[in-house]
Amino acid sequence: MTDNQNEKELEFDLSSYIEMFMRRRWIVLSVWVSVIIVTALVTFNTRPVYQAQALLVIEKERGNNVIYQGVGTVERGNDDYYQTQYKLLKSEATLKEVHKRLNLAKYPEYSNPYGYRKLMKPVVVAPVPRSRLVYIKVDAYERLLAAQIANMVANVYIEQNLSNQLFISKDVLAALQGGKSGTRAVYDSLPAVVNNVLIQDLKRESAKLQSQVAEATGRYTPKHPQVVSLAANLKAVQDQIRAETDKIIQSLKIDLSGQLMGNNIRLVDAAMPPLKPIKPRKLFNMLLSLIGGLVLGFFGAILVEFIDQTVRTQEDVENKLGLPFLGVVPMTPYSKKQTAYSHLQLQEHSLIAESVRNLRTMIDFAIVGQKGKSFMVTSTVQGEGKSYVCSNIAVAIAQAGEKVLLVDGDLRRSNLHKNFRVSNSKGLSEFLAGGRNVDELKALVQVTDVPNLSILTCGPRPPNPAELLNTPRLSAFLAWAGECYDRVIIDCPPMFPISDALLWGKYIPSTVYVTSFGKTRVPLIKNGTKRMVTAGIKILGTVVNMSKFGGLSYSYYGYYKYKYNYNYNYAYTSEDKEDHEKPLQHHKKEAKKELV
Repeated sequence: MTDNQNEKELEFDLSSYIEMFMRRRWIVLSVWVSVIIVTALVTFNTRPVYQAQALLVIEKERGNNVIYQGVGTVERGNDDYYQTQYKLLKSEATLKEVHKRLNLAKYPEYSNPYGYRKLMKPVVVAPVPRSRLVYIKVDAYERLLAAQIANMVANVYIEQNLSNQLFISKDVLAALQGGKSGTRAVYDSLPAVVNNVLIQDLKRESAKLQSQVAEATGRYTPKHPQVVSLAANLKAVQDQIRAETDKIIQSLKIDLSGQLMGNNIRLVDAAMPPLKPIKPRKLFNMLLSLIGGLVLGFFGAILVEFIDQTVRTQEDVENKLGLPFLGVVPMTPYSKKQTAYSHLQLQEHSLIAESVRNLRTMIDFAIVGQKGKSFMVTSTVQGEGKSYVCSNIAVAIAQAGEKVLLVDGDLRRSNLHKNFRVSNSKGLSEFLAGGRNVDELKALVQVTDVPNLSILTCGPRPPNPAELLNTPRLSAFLAWAGECYDRVIIDCPPMFPISDALLWGKYIPSTVYVTSFGKTRVPLIKNGTKRMVTAGIKILGTVVNMSKFGGLSYSYYGYYKYKYNYNYNYAYTSEDKEDHEKPLQHHKKEAKKELV
């Protein structure tokens, strides 16, 4: 038994959510389409971004990874070393040198004085797990530029690492490698050259000969044999100095070549210009928008449902208002050739007619034990269709065989005469204003085209409705109606902005409360019902009027299936089915155009 109840509750909850999404389908669809459109606009208008990557290998640093402990050796961990190298790869010094060598200032994205700092985000250091390899990934708007920056970062980093290991200046390193202008001056300034004894003696002899050449030039002409001899000796000494210097430099280059080959960092794969951009990922973004937009649409529907302060379902009536639920009346369009209750006079089955008959049954249940069967029909504000609901309830009760008097108790805005297409030239207001005997009411009551149903219209609109409802004639009228008819139904004014319904409630202390589907806010409805309860008026229940088609579990009769186990099933022949579906299709098309 418990399992069956749990299954029913689960089924009901699931169908309730489906009903909610169906009811809020325009919100779901709007959010979904909006997300897709925005994503498409952003994706297809975003500037493509290309990524190039260079691969480096960083070997363990020689001489620094072993420490001695007693007799044995212990290998030192390399985490600190590698973390240091990763930071050096993106250091400001490295990026500044890259920015300078590639002249990146000519590109708008790197043009300001601190443009090199804008390389910190597009340059990404990505170590390969469980290896000594590391990728230098660079994002840029141009394919070639991305590859150039990646390769330049790798080269600058390798040069800086070599310079740090050799403890010599960058200018000297460049001169020894043959990549620096003015290399002779750099050679002459090297410590190995300056401190060489032979070169020092040759430089002293060269200085002595330069002095003698200068003295001889002052005495003799340039072609004098003594001047020519001294100049030749000076040139020979200078050539010998140059030759000795070249020998020392060559020795240094040989030593440096061995050290260069032993550099622990090298470029494995140079970056190549990428073939296609990595951003935006158009297909992925659009697929994500399709799924994400739908999810956001569902969340939007749940949010709107959560903050919705209107009444739509039986659960809203019972949970939000705390009132008994009588039923729903579907939105009912009808042409000028039809009456508001024409569906109750049709021979074939009608969903709208059955909803009214079910409402009649629920009202009969609600008034069991009550002295009189008369009741009022009111609503919170104008435009909720209380006169329409009141007319249909009266017709349904009359069709059940009871003698019914329908009274237009709204002395300010009368509508019942329009629904039944009768004259409003005379009515209740005449009796309340100057009636002398209740027998005068017989002449004011009009017979309708519905058997057992009579109507008392409002009559001429009085200037003082509230005063008329406070006269003793109202009590006399209701006493007379109670004796002459089985059921008296009063179409009262709404609760706001006037209080005429409370004046009627002095004599008929029970009412059917009508609320419009998804229109009137719950706080206002609660305020109206509270005023009625405070005045001692019993609320038989609430009717949700102008309910719209939609949903799976909750339709015009779904609540009977779950709440009362009361459901209608019909069988049609092929011809009857065709005739039945045509008005329903017409109903769906016209429901959006005309509200009653």
